[in-house]
Amino acid sequence: MTIEKMVSSSVRHGGSELQRIDYLDGWRGLAILLVLQGHFLAIQGWHSGRMGVDVFFCLSGLLMSRILFQRRVPLVTFYKRRISRIIPAFLLYLLIVFAIAALIGKAAPAREVVPTALFLRSYLPAYPHMFASPYPIGHLWSLNVEEHSYIFLSLLTLLPFLRGREGGALIGFGLLTIAIHLSYFAFPAIAPPKEYWVRSEVAATNLLLSAGYSLLRERTAPYVRPWMPVAAFALGSALYVGSVFPWMMTMTVAPFFLAFTVNHLAEAPQWVRSALSWRPLRLLGIGSFSIYLWQQPFYQYKKHLFGSLPSHELLGLVLAVAIGFLSFYAYENRVRSWLNRVW
Repeated sequence: MTIEKMVSSSVRHGGSELQRIDYLDGWRGLAILLVLQGHFLAIQGWHSGRMGVDVFFCLSGLLMSRILFQRRVPLVTFYKRRISRIIPAFLLYLLIVFAIAALIGKAAPAREVVPTALFLRSYLPAYPHMFASPYPIGHLWSLNVEEHSYIFLSLLTLLPFLRGREGGALIGFGLLTIAIHLSYFAFPAIAPPKEYWVRSEVAATNLLLSAGYSLLRERTAPYVRPWMPVAAFALGSALYVGSVFPWMMTMTVAPFFLAFTVNHLAEAPQWVRSALSWRPLRLLGIGSFSIYLWQQPFYQYKKHLFGSLPSHELLGLVLAVAIGFLSFYAYENRVRSWLNRVW
């Protein structure tokens, strides 16, 4: 099967509320590529894994804003589509991970399983923090942020006094997350005890700013020149170089650049959109959720599994992508298509 046919077959799940745009699939592919590079082929001093998550958050905010505030998709439909997109693959991952743990004599307690399944593990239990968990669930912090943000955005559609003002309100909420972050940093006594930067009241900045700006972009688009999204992406990317810039800037300054970039890809040079529309990159983006889920065990345990082998990190990367695509084609996309059909 050619890559073109793989891409074509992969996007058929009968449940998109928006028309697919090739270069946005590629943007999602760029996000997962950065995560994989950061986890398996890390470059000292570059926070590329975190950048990949933020690149995805900005796209998610853009798309959810279009669905909820521009197209006004009914909430019942919105939640059905989110459930079919997220829940089956997520629950399968948890089932296999916790089942394997039980089989090797390391069964997870309910205090670990229940909050994880309910997208609350970045909050409960406080000890041990999810990054200290012996189970490969640390990456699910970003999924928690995403699901919490979906609920928050959907609730805003129920407030009639916000109608037509959602863009400004969402940017305001994005600025509030930055203020909370800075407050936690400046006043440790009020901050949560561990890794507060993964909590949704702090980590939703990219998603909220991008969602809000997407509703205002038509006002600024006539003034945006093709070089501006490229420059914004370059400046935003530079802030993830930890050897030069403080870590805090990736969460308080970079979101503005990334949100601007993804919202103005239509105004970017044609070569940018062509690069993002490259079929292998699109394919990576289409299967990105399953890949993101399944890369974690190989990342977390790569030294234990392959440490004695040469190029063990590269081997872990290849297996992570292979298992991710297998999960996508054999399970995620099939179940999603079926749910969208019967619903």
